[in-house]
Amino acid sequence: MRILQAVQALPPDTYGGSELYTERLAEAFAARGHEVGVATPRGAGADLDGVDVYDLPERDAPGVQDDRGVPLGPVAPDVDARFDDLLAAVDPDVVHLQHLKGLSATIPSLCAARGVTCLLTLHDFWTLCHREQLYRPDGSRCVGPESTAKCTDCYLADRPFSRIDSADESADPGERRADGGALPVGESSPSSRRDGSGDAPREFYADAVAARQRALGRSIEAVDRLISPSAFLRERFVAFGVPPAHVVRRRNGIPVDRFADTGFDGPPVRIGYAGRIAPEKGVHLLLAAFSRLTGDATLEVFGRFDPEGDDYHARLAAAAGDDVSFHGWYDDPAAPYRAVDVFVLPSVWYENSPLVIQEAHASGVPVVTADVGGMAELVTDGVDGVTFAVGDADALADALAPLVADPGRVERLRAGVREPKRLADHADDLLTVYADCLADG
Repeated sequence: MRILQAVQALPPDTYGGSELYTERLAEAFAARGHEVGVATPRGAGADLDGVDVYDLPERDAPGVQDDRGVPLGPVAPDVDARFDDLLAAVDPDVVHLQHLKGLSATIPSLCAARGVTCLLTLHDFWTLCHREQLYRPDGSRCVGPESTAKCTDCYLADRPFSRIDSADESADPGERRADGGALPVGESSPSSRRDGSGDAPREFYADAVAARQRALGRSIEAVDRLISPSAFLRERFVAFGVPPAHVVRRRNGIPVDRFADTGFDGPPVRIGYAGRIAPEKGVHLLLAAFSRLTGDATLEVFGRFDPEGDDYHARLAAAAGDDVSFHGWYDDPAAPYRAVDVFVLPSVWYENSPLVIQEAHASGVPVVTADVGGMAELVTDGVDGVTFAVGDADALADALAPLVADPGRVERLRAGVREPKRLADHADDLLTVYADCLADG
């Protein structure tokens, strides 16, 4: 089978979850003897085993990532032209889009015009939400795009992510964000905008939001199948009009052989986090919760860390005690799990199907995570981890305290961890979905 994937970037340009997933999946298909290519605007120099990598044009400034696709829009004619040339040259049986961000919303229609089966994996909520995460600038979670006016208000609101004050535990509760960060006085107003939205009337942005919604709605209709790694994400898309039969749930797989259980010999109990260090990931909640623990424990934080250049990172560094270590970037994906006994994913948004939870379980490490979205689907409370009330530092501290007080609880949770889905099995699942779509014509 000739399979052409497309994604917004590939390692080493960036190491996000969807990018790593695409790299691994492409190589898994190639190992099965399929002809595989990946098209990307960033990372076209990536060296993938048995996989051809094709370059796509990058979006013009300000860029879809910086501007979230509004008012730039999700359609890019130069990307369309290049992708159409690839369709003619590669002649794929299946096009599997891993995202539309950074690409073009017209690609599914180009595939339909050439009679090429096209699928789109929903790694997040980007096709419903210009912020990707159903997460408002004020730090509250959103159910979805109930109206153009609602989404326009969200777009025009300030995005004070870099100003979250995770160290300010004395702020008045009425002045604190839902994710636990403080809102500096005078900076929570939509009139303080970094995107220059005050230079045009609100109607201009409302029209841009509506146009984005229409374009992405046409994309969803044009694909042959949407693939959702979590039940929660599938339910959100169905709730906003996607026919249930149009979106199938297929849990992502990981290369489990890259990870190993190195055992537990605590105390101290080593609590850890790995991944992107950003406000929506809730790392400030983890530091706040850890500061309230008593007993023999350390906190190990893995991920790119730049307190001199990033205000959020600087606030985390200022809040950290001597028993907190920031290890920075890690090349070996298994390294964080060898260094921790309990893994914490404290995200304040819903998440979809976090690879880090599967990686922790592949390493025999139990996971403490929030009780919403795709995170909660991957952890069975009291069996292979613990869930806590999302966004609540006190609840997170309450979840961690018994593990520190009684390391035997850690041992019992470790005994309940089961191997996550293997990448090879996931690749076989997708090949079956491809075959079904091809059979449908």
